[in-house]
Amino acid sequence: MFPVPLLPFLLSLLLLLLAPGSAAAGPGITARTLAPCYSADLSPASGRLVSAVGCTVLLTVPRLRVGRAVSWEYRAGVEQGVILRYAFDRPPSTARPYENRTRFNETNFSLQMVLRRGDGRLYRLSSEEEATDWFQLYVVEPLSEPEIVGNSSVKAGDDTKLVCNVLKGKADLYWWKKNGKLLLGSDRIQFEDNSTLCIVRVSMRDSGYYACVVRNAVSQNETSFLLHVHHSANVVLPVVLACVVVGCLAGIFVWCRKTEQPFRLCR
Repeated sequence: MFPVPLLPFLLSLLLLLLAPGSAAAGPGITARTLAPCYSADLSPASGRLVSAVGCTVLLTVPRLRVGRAVSWEYRAGVEQGVILRYAFDRPPSTARPYENRTRFNETNFSLQMVLRRGDGRLYRLSSEEEATDWFQLYVVEPLSEPEIVGNSSVKAGDDTKLVCNVLKGKADLYWWKKNGKLLLGSDRIQFEDNSTLCIVRVSMRDSGYYACVVRNAVSQNETSFLLHVHHSANVVLPVVLACVVVGCLAGIFVWCRKTEQPFRLCR
């Protein structure tokens, strides 16, 4: 049994949690991306949805207690506004930024919206009697095909860099392949922010097709680049090494070649 002084506080807290539009009492919105949209998952989602610029999303709500009007609202940080307002005795009134790209169903209060950059924010439906929970919509721009910038013909022994640029959209992941196989880092194969591939002391075996793969939440794309490594000179001259012994004749001669070079960063 709670002490008597706690009862007024607990009753006030219970009323606050059950108040219309509160996080505990508000019905939830369900959303999905409509076909055709080749960049986003078309499965319905509750609470949050990731979709793509140019696609259409459908926001649906359960039955609400409504009064004389309902409003679709958005919130982004401290900014809050109305997308459209519908009073049952007149047509819906739509805010100018949402004109010609929203469709409101007057029967079930659902909202269709063609997405633009900047539409990633919170949404809800509210009335005088009740409001849904806020629904988080993330809007991501699909990636364009990347381009690889670099010198396609490199002299053996030099360093070279290949830079992968994405002109449209923001990539979350980059990775590189050579001749179709994943390229891993080493003393010679170095990555700068994953978008730049650097090869130290290029050798003839580094010739081949290099691919940059980019990915974000709604798209994946790649492009390839042919790297050709050539000798520093077209004519290879023989080299004669002579070992001269002064004094007693040695029984064994051993020639060694040092191949290891210290680790260095790509220039």
